[in-house]
Amino acid sequence: MEDFYLPPGSRLEPGDILIEVPLPALRYPLEFFRPSTKTPKSADMFTLDDCRPKDGDTARGPFQLRVVMLLSHGCELDGVERDVQAKKTERGRRYWLVAPVQRLLNGTTLRMQERTRAGQQYNKFYLPPVEMLQNEESYVDLRKITPVNAPYITNAKKIASLTRPAILALQAHIGLFFSGLVLYVQPIKCPTCSNEIDPTKFLAPSSDEEEPD
Repeated sequence: MEDFYLPPGSRLEPGDILIEVPLPALRYPLEFFRPSTKTPKSADMFTLDDCRPKDGDTARGPFQLRVVMLLSHGCELDGVERDVQAKKTERGRRYWLVAPVQRLLNGTTLRMQERTRAGQQYNKFYLPPVEMLQNEESYVDLRKITPVNAPYITNAKKIASLTRPAILALQAHIGLFFSGLVLYVQPIKCPTCSNEIDPTKFLAPSSDEEEPD
């Protein structure tokens, strides 16, 4: 566990694994509810064939309580908490990114399992077995990254965190998923002088500028 996982810490970090977080799934074609102007605490349901949606309408769709991994950058997580404490925003107005954690053996071929373990399956980030995940191999399904309202994250039970090297590997894999480019998180040799370069030293500074709600 010390090489990849850590006991759940007190503060939110990218790579935290949480349970029973509601993940919405908006289905096609769109159906939506509109509060009734005639009957309090009720709503009428419409489709796009009936009328166009407008502000205040709510989409109809299922949700599932899932095991998820928190993906938002640490600076974004800290920024929201800082703004909430300073009474500049409300936590319920902010969203953080998560992705569901799946069992590796569910719905994957042997070839895909091998690629996932080797870090070669771009849309799946491999999670080695650990007691909190029933000692089964798992993966983070990057195809289903979802914004979730921040209170659902802060109120969820955290079952594990990642070590710093594991977090860097996660963020590099996310970069691979979105760009197709490999981001190195281990020292590499300079092609000119052969000296080792630590890629983790080249980080963009985070901004303290407030984010709009």
